[in-house]
Amino acid sequence: MVTESGHSDQSTWLDRRVEQLLGDALPKGFGTGWYSGVAGVLLSVSSFLAVLVFRYPQWFTLSETASRYPVEIMRSLLSLAILAGFLFSAISIVLRPNKRLGVTGIAFCLMAILAGGSGVAVGSGEAAFRIGLDWFILNLVLLALIFVPLERLLPLKPNQGIFRAGWTTDGVYFLFSHCAVELMTFFTLLPATLIAQTLHDEFSGFDAAALPLVVQVLMIMLVADLAQYGIHRGFHSFGWAWPFHAIHHSSRAMDWLAGSRLHVVDIIVTRGVTLLPVLALGFSQQALYIWLIIIAIQATLNHVNIRFDVPLLNQVIVLPRFHHWHHAVTPVDKNFAVHFPWIDRLFGTYYMPAGEWPTETGIEGDPVPPEFTRQLVWPFRRR
Repeated sequence: MVTESGHSDQSTWLDRRVEQLLGDALPKGFGTGWYSGVAGVLLSVSSFLAVLVFRYPQWFTLSETASRYPVEIMRSLLSLAILAGFLFSAISIVLRPNKRLGVTGIAFCLMAILAGGSGVAVGSGEAAFRIGLDWFILNLVLLALIFVPLERLLPLKPNQGIFRAGWTTDGVYFLFSHCAVELMTFFTLLPATLIAQTLHDEFSGFDAAALPLVVQVLMIMLVADLAQYGIHRGFHSFGWAWPFHAIHHSSRAMDWLAGSRLHVVDIIVTRGVTLLPVLALGFSQQALYIWLIIIAIQATLNHVNIRFDVPLLNQVIVLPRFHHWHHAVTPVDKNFAVHFPWIDRLFGTYYMPAGEWPTETGIEGDPVPPEFTRQLVWPFRRR
């Protein structure tokens, strides 16, 4: 199907299937039970998955986070999530003629309670491979509760709904990138660490970890951004590399979920190359963690469907309008930096007309298939 703008409709089979199961043609404004129903499903499903994390931590928690959770606080949050999920779902049942959202939320709340609720015993044991289900739940709930309301209150494109075309594809990428974080770390951190250790001997007279923490973080941002700029521009420039990165550009909708659409090859190569000089210089672990938080925030924030623009800051730090132009249908190959926009000025790829946002984002002609599974193999099969 082709839209009025001349671009293909990116609705997927999974989009349509979810719509058939939970959606309807009724109004979706405030007071209709739609938002409460969506919130109820989000919280109740997350609660049920959280109970599984408590019961089987050896399978569903990351090695880095498993021992750091304040268990009693997490139990209290789980109780609150179950209660809130139940209440939101009940409100949806009362307000909305179509009861599917509300009933689904109630059903998952009951499943969470029957599986043990907030009083579930914490499991024990070891597993050879861990799935980061805990990381997925925390990020999904936190990011959704922050950015979905903001995108509704301050939208860049008011007609773009929460469940726009292709949202399930990005949702699968979000699930995969969080649950498989240990696997991705293995393929990026291990080779980068081995090479960086060799390079670090060349910088033996420079002790980055001895610098003040703020200086370390700023230096990491600069070093990482220069490295990332190079590999990012390379993905746009080399014919064999572009199809892998084209996956990220294939979404025509920009929102908090769109930044998750990244091919596994793109993730491994970009993260590995970016980490290499950072690790070689020997920054402290604390500085590295702070940088990882910063880059995670920017990766989400810079894709949001929010009219957020601070002209002065736009010259200092990468914000949404700068990165939206990177995703513009035209012009192409602009604004590669992740942290500092002046890097693009330095290399002649800066583009951000004063006060303007791109009218269209995506790739001209929509060459990338919209479904997740087809996107994984598309770069390898493309001639």
